[in-house]
Amino acid sequence: MCEHSAQSSVPEFADAYHFNYWLGTTHLSAYTEWWYFNVYDSSNNVQAIFTYFINNPLNLSGGIFPLGVSEITAAAFAPGGIVNEADIYLTPSFSANYTNAGVQIGNQNSITVVDANTYRIAGAARDGRMCWNLLYQRTAPSWYAANRTSVAAEPWQQMSWLLYMPRAAVSGTLTIDGVAYNVNASGYHDHNWGEWDLNGVTWNWAQYSQPGLSFDLGDFPQKPGGVASLEVNGQRFVFQNGQYSLTHLRWAYDAVNKLFYPTQSLFQASNRETQLVVIMSVQHSDPLTAPLPPPRAVIYEQTARYAGHASVNGIDFDFGGNGFKEYTAIAQ
Repeated sequence: MCEHSAQSSVPEFADAYHFNYWLGTTHLSAYTEWWYFNVYDSSNNVQAIFTYFINNPLNLSGGIFPLGVSEITAAAFAPGGIVNEADIYLTPSFSANYTNAGVQIGNQNSITVVDANTYRIAGAARDGRMCWNLLYQRTAPSWYAANRTSVAAEPWQQMSWLLYMPRAAVSGTLTIDGVAYNVNASGYHDHNWGEWDLNGVTWNWAQYSQPGLSFDLGDFPQKPGGVASLEVNGQRFVFQNGQYSLTHLRWAYDAVNKLFYPTQSLFQASNRETQLVVIMSVQHSDPLTAPLPPPRAVIYEQTARYAGHASVNGIDFDFGGNGFKEYTAIAQ
């Protein structure tokens, strides 16, 4: 892949564990943090996401679960179908660094920081259906998109969001149902942390990248609130809430969770420098949810085809390709 590691003004420790910085807040039982990775391997027709997650680290009462939990979530869209895994661990199985993004969950699941631009993620599902060992090399500058941003009407519900690798070169192995894939593709890594009701806050998220360009969206429709950006050749153009709109054009029905979810969405944005239109057409959807009684959040992990048109400082251009998105709804 003809891309190089991208230097960034965001320090390495920004992608580290953040729990200690939230001590003294009033809703520590709702504290949640995760490190998310994806890869889109067109040559093997395989796409996958991986999440390293912790909730309620001190096992306080009043949390979403009776105890604090850590979790490894993986979902793969492969020629043989969709495979998803969600393995729950008790909090003593979780450890993380405050200097970088080093994370360990159980014996087999880890994020290892090779250097500020290079991570290795490894993991294995308990049932043996998936395992991975992948090297992520940052190829686009990091973006600190949100710092304790309100995500609901209650002021205590706040989230921080760091896109540490808006684009990455990904290599290594991914094994799904006994089939091993040698990966050499593009990917993405971001990081969320804060205190919010996991079963009450919904969002739209989207991510697309190509060499020299990345598009990202984090939208909270209930607040409403959110932020989006377009990065072109190292220059980032940010759209705050009120400068963009997201319209879901087509829908499908999930009979298991009794919810509708979007299959095509239109994003439009404008500020002083940039106008942007993006159509996101869903290829595959996989609903992920915690083993809890309703009401519970359902996250639709989706692969999508992106088609965009931008005008940046008076220069017009089109872009397009494959990426990821999420849509969250509440099952009653």
